[in-house]
Amino acid sequence: MPTSIYLAVPVMIVLGVVETAVLPHFPILGSTPQLALLVALAWGLLFGMEEGAVWAFFAGIFTDLYSITPMGVSSFAFMVGVTAVLWAQQAFPTSRVLIPLALAALATVISFIIDVVLLRLFGTIATFQSVSLLPNTILINVLAILPIYWLLYIINRTIQPRRVQM
Repeated sequence: MPTSIYLAVPVMIVLGVVETAVLPHFPILGSTPQLALLVALAWGLLFGMEEGAVWAFFAGIFTDLYSITPMGVSSFAFMVGVTAVLWAQQAFPTSRVLIPLALAALATVISFIIDVVLLRLFGTIATFQSVSLLPNTILINVLAILPIYWLLYIINRTIQPRRVQM
C-alpha cells in the first residue's frame, strides 16, 4: 500500500483542480460528477477496502482544499461512503458491471448525506435545499463509474499482468 499513496496524491490534486475549475463550466443535468470520489471507489474495488479508504481520504482533502467547505468534511464523508460500500460489497457476488453501478449510487448517497449534515452542523449551509441535487448527482456518478473503473482495470492489467500457473 505505501506506493499507492505516492500515486494517490498527484492523481487527487489533478482531479480536484478538474472538479473545481473545469467541470462546473460543463454541468450535466445541473450537476457534475464527483470524479475524486469515483476514482477512490474504483481503486477500492480493484485493490481493497484499505486502499480505497486511503484514496478517499486524499480525494476529500483535495476536494476541501479547492472548495469553501471546512477542511476534513469531504474527507470524512468520502471515507465513510467508500469504506461502507466496499465493506458491503464483500457480501455480493463479483461483477465488473452491476456492482460498480450499485456501489457508486450507494457511496454517492452516503457521502452526500454525511457531507450535508456536517456542513449544516458547521453552519456552512443554512438549509437542506442542496438535497434536491442528489438524484442528478447519483445518476451522473452511476454513468461515470464504469468508464473510470474500466480505465483503472485496464491500466492495472497492462502494468501488472497476472501470472499464469500450469
